[in-house]
Amino acid sequence: MDNDEQQNLTAQSTSEPPSDEAETAPREVADNSVEQGAEEAQAKPVRKKKKTKQKKKNKNAWLIWGISVFFLSFALTVLFSFLTEISVKGSPAYVCIIVLLVLLVLNISCDVLANAIISISPEAFHAMASNKIKGAKRAVYFCRNATKLSSIFADVIGDICGIVSGAAGAALVVNVAVTGGTMELVASIGISAAIGALTVGGKAIFKHFALKFNKQIVFGFAKFTTFFKKEK
Repeated sequence: MDNDEQQNLTAQSTSEPPSDEAETAPREVADNSVEQGAEEAQAKPVRKKKKTKQKKKNKNAWLIWGISVFFLSFALTVLFSFLTEISVKGSPAYVCIIVLLVLLVLNISCDVLANAIISISPEAFHAMASNKIKGAKRAVYFCRNATKLSSIFADVIGDICGIVSGAAGAALVVNVAVTGGTMELVASIGISAAIGALTVGGKAIFKHFALKFNKQIVFGFAKFTTFFKKEK
């Protein structure tokens, strides 16, 4: 009889229904999984919207950049032309020569800076930036935006200087060849040829130094800009 009672007790214990805790645990897991699935479903459209916005920005980046360069070139051309006209109009020949030299130096300097920026990588300034050296972070920023900056310096400012120097050269021709005729023609050709030769030849000569001392040039220019705008 004892064995039969023990068997009955074990059978009853195995046939007892599961406790409330055992029932609620799977339900809680299921509820959590449902909530997580709902959150993921809500997060997916937001991520898709962000991706589509980024794609649209990337597609229109070239157009925005082109329009920005257009207005920047227009503004700088007006400014340079205005300053040149004020300087050379009715001025003696030596003033025209000084203005031409200033435009020539600015043109060559911008070309040197553009070549230096585009020829160096930002890794050259990472150690200096980690040591918090003044101008290093700005140099890293310049290197990461090398294409745009080189376009501004070499194409925008350089081309504008070349165009405006033509006006200064014309004023110099008027001062040199007052009588007109053949003398004016020769002076015009000679001055235009001198401006073009000095510009192209200067860029060719200083390009070697721009590539050789690119780190020093970029860091020096970056440090110079910190006097006008502090680094973040």
